[in-house]
Amino acid sequence: MFSQTTEYAIRAAIDIATRPEGEKVLATQLGEVLGIPTHYLSKILQQLVRARVLSSVRGRKGGFMLARPAAKITLKQIVAPFEDLRKYEECIMGQPVCSEAGACPLHDFWGDVRSRYLEELNKRTLKDLGDYQLMRIAKMGAGLRGKMPAVPGMDTWRGARKA
Repeated sequence: MFSQTTEYAIRAAIDIATRPEGEKVLATQLGEVLGIPTHYLSKILQQLVRARVLSSVRGRKGGFMLARPAAKITLKQIVAPFEDLRKYEECIMGQPVCSEAGACPLHDFWGDVRSRYLEELNKRTLKDLGDYQLMRIAKMGAGLRGKMPAVPGMDTWRGARKA
C-alpha cells in the first residue's frame, strides 16, 4: 500500500519516537539499526524535517529528533510528503466520473475503504505506533528478537533492558 520510501519514513519516525524525548540520532546510526541505506535515509529524514515532523541539528552533537511530541504527530503527517493522498479521491477503476449518479461497480466498496484509510491516517499518532512497537518487541520471544534486529524501537528496548 505504501511506497518503499514511505515505509522507510514510517520506520525511521517510529524508531526516533521510541527514543528518550529530545535524544538526537544520526542518519548513519538509524540506517544501521533499520537496515536502510544511509544516503537514501538522509534524504527521507530531510523531507520529514521540511514537513516539520522532525528537526535536525548540525554539528558534532547533532542529529535528528522529533519536532514536537509524538502524540502530536499523525501518521498522515509522515505519509503525506511521500504519497499523493489525492489519488484516494479518484475512482478505483479509473473512470473519469464516478459518483452516486454514475458509479463504478466498486464505488461503495472503495468509498468505505477510502474513508477508513484516511480516517486511520488522521487518527493514528506516532506515539500510538511507537508504544505499540515497543509492546510488540517486549512480547517477542528471544529467538524471534534475535532474528529481527532491524525493527524500529529495538535499540530503545535493548537499552531499557540493560538499565
